[in-house]
Amino acid sequence: MGYGRQTARERIVNKTLFAALFVVLALSAAQAQKITGAGATFPYPIYSKWFTEYSNAHPGVQINYQSIGSGGGIKQVCSGLVDFGASDMPMTDELLASCV
Repeated sequence: MGYGRQTARERIVNKTLFAALFVVLALSAAQAQKITGAGATFPYPIYSKWFTEYSNAHPGVQINYQSIGSGGGIKQVCSGLVDFGASDMPMTDELLASCV
């Protein structure tokens, strides 16, 4: 499978993650704050562009995303170190349960 090709499930998961992220960002826009995230390295260039454009449109919001890999993002989300994480694959039910 090439990097540019996604299965239907991956597209749905990505759309869901992006929708959730933008809901968080939209709700956060009402308050001046910093949002931190970490995770997948492959989508970092587009994330960086989106976060910059969002911050320019909403000056009270600063988004700091560290591209440390999907596993690192999952670990930081589970540890409560970041507000959101990004992963190239969906988290399993077992992994989600271990974060609680």
